[in-house]
Amino acid sequence: MRARTARFAGVSAAVAAGAALIFPGTAGAVPGPNQLPEVVAAVGSDTIADVTGAVFAAANGAAANSDPDNYVNVPPVLAGSQSFAVPGDVYDGGTSYTVSNPPPNGSSAGKTALANAAAAGSGSIDLARSSSPRSASDPSTFQYYAFAKDGVSWAASSTGAGAGVTLTLAQLRDIYSGAITNWNQVGGTNTPISVYLPQAGSGTLSFFTNTVLGFDPTTKPVTIKRFQENEGNTIPAGDQPSAIAPYSVAQWVAQGNGVVSDKRAGFFEGALTGAGSDSAPVSGSAPNFAPAFADGFLGARFVYYVLDTRSPSHDAALNAVGFDSSGPSPLCNGSLAGTLSQYGFKPLAPVNGVTCTLS
Repeated sequence: MRARTARFAGVSAAVAAGAALIFPGTAGAVPGPNQLPEVVAAVGSDTIADVTGAVFAAANGAAANSDPDNYVNVPPVLAGSQSFAVPGDVYDGGTSYTVSNPPPNGSSAGKTALANAAAAGSGSIDLARSSSPRSASDPSTFQYYAFAKDGVSWAASSTGAGAGVTLTLAQLRDIYSGAITNWNQVGGTNTPISVYLPQAGSGTLSFFTNTVLGFDPTTKPVTIKRFQENEGNTIPAGDQPSAIAPYSVAQWVAQGNGVVSDKRAGFFEGALTGAGSDSAPVSGSAPNFAPAFADGFLGARFVYYVLDTRSPSHDAALNAVGFDSSGPSPLCNGSLAGTLSQYGFKPLAPVNGVTCTLS
């Protein structure tokens, strides 16, 4: 790992004293250039993959990135014969992801890949995208930088059996436990419910089951089917009219506003009452949808960038998505708040000029 710079000692002292500093652009933020071009590759969560592309575009184009470092956002899924190449640098010869060597798909897979690379001293993976918080199994060298809030609610087809339905938290839990099996039991049409969960390793999966439901549906008498998280179009067409599935508010908003490819397949983001925010989780209309859940919503969660202090390019990653005693990155000084909102996330309020939290 490269040595930390002491160029911002004055800033460090001010932050320690609790001064409310706002750092413009990328000036005076985190370790800074070291005259060594590095490739910083991010893998993991589908939920924050799209916004990470925008965050990395800002980092690659920043005047302060004079080495220059190359920030590369690896997609969580490759379609068909598609491939994705991560270029090499002084720490790694590069990686070619293919169908036979797929990228890590989901928060857990991304964090596992980051830990393995860091333990081996490899620069192949330098950052994990995560929609799930720290777990007891994480290495002590992990740093979690929460940078925004997302919400998770249930979704169903706007023209299907659950169209217009509002669910209580108890009803949602009964659907995923197998106690409710037909949409007509919750105000929909007489159609058996097709119950879907995201792919294994998904942060949305673990959050939805552990926090929103409070149990693992695979241990209940209900048939669970899988889809790629936040992609309604990966649910088979025959099941779409009867399906229920968890969906990220941020992804639904971004897709609905046309910021990213629309993969909703006509699914609406359902209101969930009795969970701390009874109104619809999304407000507005295209292209101006916005998250509308309260911070106290059971489905509200932080989203994170995870770094490992053992990674050879730890400081280069920090320059884009974190903060330290030298100051915050553009993401963590609030400069990218508009970008976060555009992608359907709720930016965090600044504390002493820092809009990220470290855990």
